[in-house]
Amino acid sequence: MIEIAAIDNDRMLLEGMAAWIAKVPDIRLTATASSVADFLSQAVSARIVLLDLNLEDFSDPVDNVASLVAAGFTVIVITVVPDLSYILATTEAGAAAYVAKTANLTVLSDAIRAVARGDSPLTTEHAFWLGRDDRPDRPELTPREHEVLVAYGRGMTVDAVGRQLGIAAGTVRTYLERAKQKYADVGRPIRHRGQYTERIREDALGRERLPGSGASPPPVG
Repeated sequence: MIEIAAIDNDRMLLEGMAAWIAKVPDIRLTATASSVADFLSQAVSARIVLLDLNLEDFSDPVDNVASLVAAGFTVIVITVVPDLSYILATTEAGAAAYVAKTANLTVLSDAIRAVARGDSPLTTEHAFWLGRDDRPDRPELTPREHEVLVAYGRGMTVDAVGRQLGIAAGTVRTYLERAKQKYADVGRPIRHRGQYTERIREDALGRERLPGSGASPPPVG
């Protein structure tokens, strides 16, 4: 028996998924949650997690995948929104598979079984989106460089970034210089303040919400 968990803020969907999965003899849905934080606070036996890409708590999809993977779970991302940047980024963050919510039960159950065997199956949709990766070269930023770059690129002052992150202004400048150098190394130099904003937009950094979700992200700072 393959035990799975599901994280989705849509209770009706979770209940429907439980009924759906109940038709599959070798897969059992044993835990559900509306957020990653809620899920990680539970003691669960399932090690495979179906994760909705677009949760309503404004959490970052990439951070959600990374947190679950770091906690030892195998993640299958499910979504109705085929957002290319997030599909690519969550795959890079360690998601083992991507399944569209429009897929049928056979596709989902096959993906679950493949992941349980240790494979990383490619659905037709996942292969299509991975094949459309036309992003510019992106530097490998550390988590702190990422935080500083996003906060500063959104218009915060160096001092304000330091206060928000609990670090000295001089340390903020150091992280910004490191990020600038990394962007220069991949041929995308940052020459003025406005290009910090351009880089976080181009690379989909710090996006709390998918486009067209109907809600605005909380203000920074």
